[in-house]
Amino acid sequence: MERVCDHYGSQTSAADPLVQKECMLRDFLPLKRVLAGSGNPSFRESCRLLITSLGEMFPDFKTLAEVALVIPVSSVAAERGFSLQNNIKTAMRSRLSEEKVQNLMTIASAAVPLETFDYAQAGARFKSMWTRRKV
Repeated sequence: MERVCDHYGSQTSAADPLVQKECMLRDFLPLKRVLAGSGNPSFRESCRLLITSLGEMFPDFKTLAEVALVIPVSSVAAERGFSLQNNIKTAMRSRLSEEKVQNLMTIASAAVPLETFDYAQAGARFKSMWTRRKV
């Protein structure tokens, strides 16, 4: 508990601390008793209770509950991103700019499979968008 207080209760050079360490240490046991009286809810349910019902009584714990619910549980999304980047930026494509790699990753991650792509519709749309000069 003290580590959490130290981490989120310390002041960084850019911002005020997220929580008040002294208040959290004072309120920890009362919060623990309130949650135990609620039937020892799961972590997610405890966060929901802190955000909806107990937020005024325990504002620092409400803040931490809001933070806890948005932290990713796993690194799967990041690993997929690195894998996709490694597939795009190979040794033969080592000079691609960061912007180009980002654009290619966006296309690759949200693209329609080639088997289902409607080339006729794409061609018609392309023709309707650009007026070409006749030479």
